Amino acid sequence: MMDPKEEWVLLVPPKLAKSSYATLVDSQCVFRPWHLEGRFGSRTHRHPLPPPTNDDNDTTTTTKKLLYKIGIPVLSKDHVLQQANSHSDLKQLLQEDDVEFVWKAFTPSNRAVRDAPYFDARIHPERAPSTPLPQQQPPHSFTYVDLFAGMGGFAVALDALGGTCVMASEIDEACQRLYRRNFPTAPLLGDIYQIDKLPANTNNTKVDLLVGGFPCQPFSALGEQPGIDCPKAGGLFLEIVRLLKMIQPRAFLLENVPGLLAMKDTFDQIIQALQGAGYSVQYDVCNARGLTASSRKRLFIVGFLVSETNATTNTDSNDNTPQSSFEFPYVPDLQLKASDVIDFTNQELSDMEAELLPISDQQLDQLQHHCKKWRPAHMAWPNTTCNTLVSHYGNSIARGHSQLVPASAATANANNPRRFSPRECIRLMGFPASYQLPSKPPQDSVQGDRAFLKEHYRMAGNAVCPPLIAALAGAVLAHGSAQPQSWVDYGRQVAVDLAYQATRTGRPQANDGKNDNGGDEHNKSAKRPFDALE
Repeated sequence: MMDPKEEWVLLVPPKLAKSSYATLVDSQCVFRPWHLEGRFGSRTHRHPLPPPTNDDNDTTTTTKKLLYKIGIPVLSKDHVLQQANSHSDLKQLLQEDDVEFVWKAFTPSNRAVRDAPYFDARIHPERAPSTPLPQQQPPHSFTYVDLFAGMGGFAVALDALGGTCVMASEIDEACQRLYRRNFPTAPLLGDIYQIDKLPANTNNTKVDLLVGGFPCQPFSALGEQPGIDCPKAGGLFLEIVRLLKMIQPRAFLLENVPGLLAMKDTFDQIIQALQGAGYSVQYDVCNARGLTASSRKRLFIVGFLVSETNATTNTDSNDNTPQSSFEFPYVPDLQLKASDVIDFTNQELSDMEAELLPISDQQLDQLQHHCKKWRPAHMAWPNTTCNTLVSHYGNSIARGHSQLVPASAATANANNPRRFSPRECIRLMGFPASYQLPSKPPQDSVQGDRAFLKEHYRMAGNAVCPPLIAALAGAVLAHGSAQPQSWVDYGRQVAVDLAYQATRTGRPQANDGKNDNGGDEHNKSAKRPFDALE
């Protein structure tokens, strides 16, 4: 985010500087640590005055001419004048001699904005191609089944790879509405327990890939972990096993939380069940941080139908589990930041969002004075990577559980930080701009605006990151293919394309059509997220 070129400043005599600043703080007229312009403090500064004239140097005058005043940047002149109507101390200050407003060049903090600490978010950099690769074409079409489809994160990635959905399953009505809106031709079924065959129009099509992010609550780090013994979610996982046996796709790609690995007995049961369905199984923990503006570690489990694969097998030295020759792919780090996905001017917000997203004065006071773990430094500043998005985002704001967007003088009537908008949430997850997301409840809905926002936060927090799915799915499709490297390269290319399509500006023009699909030279000194990619 670039600093504004000019701003309103209240000039006061040096002797009034301390009391004036306190008055302006009490009347909420100056930038605070939760404002973009106040991130590093008050920015009060000396403002030199014109040199005195001969008349001003008259030694008979009793008052010495001021050589400078103290400039205090304020939210705006109109805001200060408005606040003076209800704050007598502020009104009195404005009536003082030598107190005046000026519209002047922006004065930056003497604390320079530092780049966020470098973090290498590449996945398996040792597998990076040694030279940049030419643009790839999809090696061939494929079919897939999408279980626990949610709002369609898997479908976004697989359709971009050239896939055709032959069946999807999702029981949540809100997710169903979004899925149908974005994938109208996909055969969407409801309760997974009721599925006993593929839709009739599939004509016994051989399914290439089955995907799904099975419910993670029993395995999450949040709260207790009943695991596979959970009557509801444990049974849902077993439904995946049942459908694997029934459909016999050539491969599968499943997603869950890394906490599943800490539950050794449960995880062993899951792997054994998948192997019992006739698949060789591998897994890895991958972070979507290289392809999105947020950190999101997830466990991915990959399997290949034993009767379909001609790959040699070996034994994993850690757990003695038979493993195929599949390798999780190299994924580049695009160095995306909050400024790539968040609108800090609020100009993209709907009227409803502009009204409801800023937190209340009471919530801000609670965060400042009663929430020990909340710090303005933890907000989504433009040059930082955002926190992992969770399904309960936006709840319990006063407890500091939700990352907030700093306020700015450029935003009208928004003195307090705000929540992410639903669109910003799915950008953080890597959903492209083409993904259709309603901006308000339908007219015939009885759902209120706040419930509408909460529902979309829940769906986004439960979603998968399409760019990472594209990269992984490309590698899965490569396994046993006649064109394995083409699939791996194409998956990475689509992943990068989706990542850029999820940003506010799209693919950077500076690349002039050059692709970012390869090369093992990782630029650690890039100052902008779109510079010097692999």
